Amino acid sequence: MTNALTVLLTLLDLAGLVMLGLYFLQMLLSALLPTPRRQLRPDDTLHFTFLIPALNEERVIGATVLTLRELAPEARVAVIDDASDDATAAIMTRLAVQDARVSLLSRTAPQAREGKGQALNWAVQQLLTPLQAAGADLSREIFVVVDADGRITPGLLAEARAALADGHVVGAQARVRIRPSVTRLSPRTLVGRMLEQQQDLEFFIIRHVQRLRERWHSVGLFGNGQFMRASYLASQLARGVPAWPDCLSEDFASGLEMRLARPENRMAFLESAVTQQGLPDLRLFSRQRARWTQGTMQCLPYLPRLWASRVPWLARLDLTYFILSPWMNAVIVLSLLTQPLRWLMGTQGLVLDATVSAVITALNIGLQLQWVARYQRENGLSPARVLFTLASLPVYGFALFLSLPMAYRHHFTGRRTWDKSTRHAEPGESLPTTGD
Repeated sequence: MTNALTVLLTLLDLAGLVMLGLYFLQMLLSALLPTPRRQLRPDDTLHFTFLIPALNEERVIGATVLTLRELAPEARVAVIDDASDDATAAIMTRLAVQDARVSLLSRTAPQAREGKGQALNWAVQQLLTPLQAAGADLSREIFVVVDADGRITPGLLAEARAALADGHVVGAQARVRIRPSVTRLSPRTLVGRMLEQQQDLEFFIIRHVQRLRERWHSVGLFGNGQFMRASYLASQLARGVPAWPDCLSEDFASGLEMRLARPENRMAFLESAVTQQGLPDLRLFSRQRARWTQGTMQCLPYLPRLWASRVPWLARLDLTYFILSPWMNAVIVLSLLTQPLRWLMGTQGLVLDATVSAVITALNIGLQLQWVARYQRENGLSPARVLFTLASLPVYGFALFLSLPMAYRHHFTGRRTWDKSTRHAEPGESLPTTGD
């Protein structure tokens, strides 16, 4: 029995080390490979429609719509009110009256509040119907999903026009950046500001991973700043397939569906950013990351379809790695948590071997330091801000560690509902009134 348990624990350690090795390999490749260059000219015949799912977003929705209209005056903006209890619908009704390129799509019970994916699927159908009736060229109609607190940067649509000039590109994902809070740093706000700093660093790293994925044709869609060609959406709906599947990671799953619909379909990554508010609350941040983890776990049934498809093999490998990452994290955590059992058995686990531990520690510290150095170069951080970023790493790691058992518990108990993120009004933004 003891020998069998020793073998089992050794295999667990080996699996954990393999998972860590794959993670280090992905990080190294993401850091070292040069940025792919896009050669196509922008397609000025494309038309953009922003889709903004909104549930109780009165604090931010007005400023978001006004900013989009200012930076993209040629685009349309459609807000999907998912039966809000606050003044979201009233604010949007007033803006729609004042601006013909702004519209309000209202969902009502019992169909409302069924999730972001359901709201987007419904809204796209509402918008496609008049376009199809008018005989519009749907390959030149682009829907852009933006969160209720999202702000696009000036060059985003120009870059999207260049990426989508390639007819095989049916979707794209913009870089995401975090807008820091303007509250003064104090003992009360310290943890929140650290989390915001790490969220922006996290998206900085994701930017480099997405560059790697663009080479492999496996760019992931992650919601805010997600572009989709209307012709693809129409073909999915005609087949009875929702563009955004019913899961907690509906955005990533929508990219999988896009990839599986036709092997020729491609997705691009856009360097121009969409900015959003961070989550400066440890509990809310852990819950958000747990939701993301659980949503990825729900994508496990895609693997047989993925490997039966003609998707390029590097893309299949990368997407498989991402889908399995929550399960691989569980293996790593189990390997670490069972180390005390080795002591009771009078043995030493591989993870606690001095040489193995030194290599893992050195690689991890080296990777983190090089990311912070790159982040510093891009943002021109002061030495004090660099130290603050480094000091924030343990807080971020602790928050992620808290999210894992929550995700596993909710997944295996069948819980699928989550509290939505709470947003705050930002100083200096003009907010429309609701009127009489």
